[in-house]
Parts: sequence; C-alpha cells; structure tokens
Amino acid sequence: MKLTKFFAGAAALALMGGAASAETFKMQTFLGTNASTTKAFEEMAAQLAEDTGGAIQIEVLPGRAVVGAAETIEAIQNGLLDGQYTAPSYFAGKDPAMGVLGDTLAAYPDSATRDRWFTEGGGLELARALYSTYDLHLICPIYWPSEQIPSKVEINGVADLEGLKMRAPGGLASDLLSRAGASLVTMGVGESVTAMETGVLDATDLANVALNVALGMHNQAKYSVLARHSMAVTEMSVSKAKWDSLSAENQAKFEAACTALSKGLKTTLSAEDAAAEATAKSEMGVTFVAFGEEDAATFRAMTAEVWADWGAKSGDAQAIVDSHKAFLSSIGLMN
Repeated sequence: MKLTKFFAGAAALALMGGAASAETFKMQTFLGTNASTTKAFEEMAAQLAEDTGGAIQIEVLPGRAVVGAAETIEAIQNGLLDGQYTAPSYFAGKDPAMGVLGDTLAAYPDSATRDRWFTEGGGLELARALYSTYDLHLICPIYWPSEQIPSKVEINGVADLEGLKMRAPGGLASDLLSRAGASLVTMGVGESVTAMETGVLDATDLANVALNVALGMHNQAKYSVLARHSMAVTEMSVSKAKWDSLSAENQAKFEAACTALSKGLKTTLSAEDAAAEATAKSEMGVTFVAFGEEDAATFRAMTAEVWADWGAKSGDAQAIVDSHKAFLSSIGLMN
C-alpha cells in the first residue's frame, strides 16, 4: 500500500512538473474562423500539443479577434498576443523591408519556385534576422497560392491594365499596378464587391480563386486573370522570449509542425482553387486568362523597378531585394 501511494504521488508530481513547464501561445491568424488556413492551424495546434506531451499549447484566434491584421506585432510586443499566422505585407506601412519580404510580385513564375528562395537562397535567414529586430522569431514561411484579378473586362496583358479602375490594398502590388497604368482605389473587401456591382470598379486585386469566388467577386466579374502581379508570403512567428523558453527538442517539433502545415495547405488550397475554378467556369460563366511569357517578362522587369525604389528605403529592404535578385539570376530568371 505504501509503495502504491508513493508511485501515485510521484506520478502526480511528474504531471505537475510537466504542467509547470508548459508554454501557452495565444496566436492570431489573418483569416476568419471558417477559413481553411485557420482550421489547418487548429489541427496543427492539437497535434503539436500531443507531440510535445502538452508542453506547447496554442490558442488559435481568428483574424481581428484581438487586433487588426496590421497591429499584431505591437500586440505581441505588448503581451496581448504571443504569436501570429499572418502576412508580412500587412506591416509594409511601418517597415519597407516587411513590404519587400511580404510580396514578391511578378518576380517568380509560381509560389513553389519563390519558396525555394527561403530554403536555397538564404531567404529564411534574412527573414529571421528582420523579425528578430521586432523581438520575434519567424518559425517558417507557409504556402500561399498565386493571386488572381477578378475583372469585368477582358485583360490579356500588361497593356490592358492602362486606365483600368481597380481596388488595391496598397504596398508593392499597388505600386506595380500603378506603373502599369491602372487607376487604383483603396477600399475594403465588402465595399469592393458592391463597387464592382455598381460599376465603380472594373477589377479588384484581392486573393486566390477560391477566396475570390467565396467572397462574391465573380458575381459580376466574368474574367479571372492570372497576371502574377502579386505573390504574397505568409508566415508563422512568435515572441522571441517565448520561443527561447522552449527546449531545443520542442523548438524542432514546432518547426516541423509549421513545415507540415505549409505542405498540407499546398495540397488543400490547390484543390480548393481547382474546384472553385471549375465551378466559376461551369456555373458562373467566368473565363480564366493567364498572361503569356512576354507579359510575364514585362511585369518581372517592372518588379525590378519597384524593388529599386523600395530597396532604397532601408538597408534591410535592400538586403532582401539583393538576395532575391541573386537567386533569380542563379535560376535563370533575371540577368
């Protein structure tokens, strides 16, 4: 009986010790509760808790649950949040380097090629160095598909953007579209749906096909244009102090979980885009257009011009620009 009590007491102490060493991360995403990205993050959080024996607990919060998308860094610094699953481009207004990191525009043919910059071109090291200046640790970049332009008028190339009335969110993508001659208006997503319906807008710079369809962008817009005008980066990052409090083993498990999330979302989001495209074609009469190689090269050259201006804004921004250009050169996409 005494031995039984001893082992029971030891087990209780072990559980208490495990609970004492547990770290809870309150993390806000950039999309809503029902978004595939948010659901995948919730699944990752549950699996990571299991894999670490409860040492890492993540409270997943949908976009705007605590603060707006552009305010999450301050919220982490002030202790309101411990981390984020977001896009660096939300912070372009406060740091040009975040803008350059957050959207590679038309530099790359697709997201998969661009993401090789992180793994092969030194991008991850540069991104982590930038985030460390905000007392953040960037765990990993996360796959995000190429974005398309819902349009009420046919757009077959860069020249067709001249004079087009478009909604744009600001930042580098807006800079690129302005150079192509588009007439840009900044407005929210809901407003832009109405503006498309009333004729205030011809087109909008928003997101990937599945989100564009879900948000009602193709109620009026009968074209979807793959211009490769915007190729957003999304990432997961946490307070550096919280990260440093984890054991090396649990840091590795967190990184592995983040990488697995990215890989899974590549499959999920690609399937959703394919299904949405099929629905848009068959049920909504949407025509899908992709810029050819000549226009892709034109946009890539214009991207270099945007980079030149944004790189000049700070040393960190220039370092990211130079790194991208070197990698693009190494894979034969830029002289």
